[in-house]
Amino acid sequence: MKKAYRFSVVVLLLGLSAFAVRSGEQDTKLPIWKADEEFSRVTGERGLEGFLSCVAEDFQTVRPNSPLIGKREFGESWSKLLNDPAAKIAWKPLLARMSKSGDLGYTVGSYEITRTDEKGTRPAGSGKYVSIWRKQKDGSWKVILDTGVQDTAPKP
Repeated sequence: MKKAYRFSVVVLLLGLSAFAVRSGEQDTKLPIWKADEEFSRVTGERGLEGFLSCVAEDFQTVRPNSPLIGKREFGESWSKLLNDPAAKIAWKPLLARMSKSGDLGYTVGSYEITRTDEKGTRPAGSGKYVSIWRKQKDGSWKVILDTGVQDTAPKP
């Protein structure tokens, strides 16, 4: 298992190093930038259902103390957060790159989770993420790998 994980990380890093902004386009004009913004919007509106609508069937994620997990397992483990009406997760891309062939790309951005209770709405967590996108046969873009790191909590 560890060998497969290390191999996946090496392939991911080598693959990312081959990406460049296509034809001098600004990040915000790339289709995956717009797809990432839409991904955040539909997740905010529809929770887990919205999230899963933007990921490929062969979606994978890397989480602490866990091997790579697929779409079904992700849905099971994140359903509580993404379907909690008191919690909201939103993100925004900060960087987008696409392969020269135009069928793969990645976005890097920041996310924030807020929670609303009797005291009002307050931050519950934040961090950075990387999403790898693949163009589908129908021309849409779907996330094939998503992972992130949580920011260090501020000192009280």
